[in-house]
Amino acid sequence: MKRILLAVMLGIGVLGFAQSEEEIVQKYIIDKIKGYKPTDLVPYSKDGKKWALMDVKSRKILTDFVMRIPSTFNPEFMADINIGKWNYGMVINTNYDILPLVIACSIPEREWFDVEKTDELGFQVDEQGRMTAYNKDYEYISNPILYKGEYYIIIIKKDKTNVLINQKGEEKEGFRFKEILDIYYKDRETGENVFYVEDFEGKKGLVTISGKKKLYGELLQEVYSGVLGYSAQKDNENIKKIKKSGVVDLVTQKWLIKQQEKYKIYRIIYTSSEEIDDRKIENRNKATIYFLATDQSGQHFVLDIKGNPILPRE
Repeated sequence: MKRILLAVMLGIGVLGFAQSEEEIVQKYIIDKIKGYKPTDLVPYSKDGKKWALMDVKSRKILTDFVMRIPSTFNPEFMADINIGKWNYGMVINTNYDILPLVIACSIPEREWFDVEKTDELGFQVDEQGRMTAYNKDYEYISNPILYKGEYYIIIIKKDKTNVLINQKGEEKEGFRFKEILDIYYKDRETGENVFYVEDFEGKKGLVTISGKKKLYGELLQEVYSGVLGYSAQKDNENIKKIKKSGVVDLVTQKWLIKQQEKYKIYRIIYTSSEEIDDRKIENRNKATIYFLATDQSGQHFVLDIKGNPILPRE
């Protein structure tokens, strides 16, 4: 998948220079990082425009600032290099072999079910808990959620209100919000579903299906599935305009890095020696997590899992 994305980013025109690309990648990347462990290499930039690779142990910058995007070995490294007016792109594996770009992929088969739209309030499920019918006036429906022997779904009503309803179409008390999203993680004590919510006053937080609130009024933005169960939180999508940021652990539903103003945290990256599914938390022990950040100096760097900056040594 990474090689497919890089091929698209670089454009078909670049692919005609395959041999010279290998020489460029060898010269500017591989020859510079040989002798270092690939999973110890992280991106660093003086200005957020051109990137280099740095060894986290020695804090030594190994390459020139020639890369257009921050990348890591996980286990393949996307080398998107800019030299003068030319862009070069190849993929490097953890043995420092250069791999060809792939521009085609297969699409996995998906199982589809017919869901009927009806005039009746609420919704219906089959014996496996799969949706079979729902009211035609619901603008959005989530997957069915089982709680205490009863199924619920999140719906968006015509007035854009988000509510949680049972199969009869009855709203669950305390679950009327501007936005409700299932984060697909459970409360560790009760095993209940946990939702991201935003109320009509703009407060954002997490709520279990029984109504227990967590980080309520503390979250800075919508919670997505994240990377290996971590969610970067920032108060603006424009990196330059970020004032507060932090990182939430979706497994514990607690701050990993409490919101702060010293660093502008904006993205989660990781290194790994094998291909992993970064949507599964059980793969955390197979990866080293970092958080891309910047500060008032304009340099871009990574923070470690404890929120400590990894900066080059003078």
